[in-house]
Amino acid sequence: MIKLILSFILTMFIGSHCVNAENLNLSTTTVKTLDGKSIKLAEIIGTKPVYLKFWATWCIPCREQMPHLQHSYDQFGNKIVILAVNLDINDSQDAVKITQQEFQLSVPIVIDKGQVLSQAFDLNATPYHVLISKDGKIIHTGHDVTKELDDRLKLLAENQIGNIQEVALNKAGGHKLNLVDTNPTVVFFTSAWCDWYLEKSRPHMSNTCVAAQKKINTLFAKYSSLNWQGVLTRLWTGEKELNEYKKKFNVAFAMSVDTANTHFFNYQVDTFPTLIAFKDGKEIFRTDEFSDTKHIQDQLESLTTAQAK
Repeated sequence: MIKLILSFILTMFIGSHCVNAENLNLSTTTVKTLDGKSIKLAEIIGTKPVYLKFWATWCIPCREQMPHLQHSYDQFGNKIVILAVNLDINDSQDAVKITQQEFQLSVPIVIDKGQVLSQAFDLNATPYHVLISKDGKIIHTGHDVTKELDDRLKLLAENQIGNIQEVALNKAGGHKLNLVDTNPTVVFFTSAWCDWYLEKSRPHMSNTCVAAQKKINTLFAKYSSLNWQGVLTRLWTGEKELNEYKKKFNVAFAMSVDTANTHFFNYQVDTFPTLIAFKDGKEIFRTDEFSDTKHIQDQLESLTTAQAK
């Protein structure tokens, strides 16, 4: 099932033009490893071969690939800068440390605060492998552990990439949120899969996703005069998954997939579900707590009252 999802995503979202890693606005970006070491990306990208492995603690295939990642680090870590990049989406440093200990990882782990790397390298599903040559050329992206990945790691370590074609990244913009000036807007950020995919690995998270959507449906029915919009993360999600999700949860308000990760990135949403309210185009309220919706109702009541004046 997971392989089918990943194959679908890879086919749907890989773009049509090349973006050199040196041109991704990462010159001032610094990431920190789990043990506190700072790494300036400008000092490695375009100067050294790099292997970025994006992952999450709740991602089943990511966990399955951990032994391969550690083996790659043991084999090539002295010739390639290898970083295990945690998405920092519905994750915690404690969960990352537990995973590190569980798999006895010595490969450096960095947390992608603000989703800067995920956005720059067009991440659309995990696990995600990105290989970058010494001159900043992206020579491989993919989700699976394959012979091609292993072969290109060897070539990267030997600095013999030859005529390998540069990989295309999709840097096209996605849809825009309609933050109308005349009507307060309420945006619900969530995912199309957190209810079923996380059911066994993160049951509390799964239950929160289900309960939040149901509560949001109730709130929409009560405060329908507000401008409601739903935004699904693009991770593992296309139009088919969007339509299935809307039908499954009887979503009556407008909902779309954040195909370019623009809104999750711009509004720094690192937990789903999250609700954000806007007035006059400015954020006035945000929450990812749905166990008690009174605080949300109070905010929506205030917006509705102000709207009526």
